[in-house]
Amino acid sequence: MKTLTCAQMGGKCDVKITGSTEDEMMANGMKHMEEAHPEMAADIKKMDRADPLMVAWAEKFKADYAAAPEM
Repeated sequence: MKTLTCAQMGGKCDVKITGSTEDEMMANGMKHMEEAHPEMAADIKKMDRADPLMVAWAEKFKADYAAAPEM
């Protein structure tokens, strides 16, 4: 299990998001975004995965997830 904050994942707050895999962390992060930052979540869902901003976010997320210590 690893932990990143909402802000580390591109969000607006310091709520801790956990996940055992990258996919689980992304799903938990999106669930938090939908509940706490619905406008931001809606904008993210509209973005094409090939959008340069989304590609850059995914690369940063993967690096941050890999660097996060196991709990």
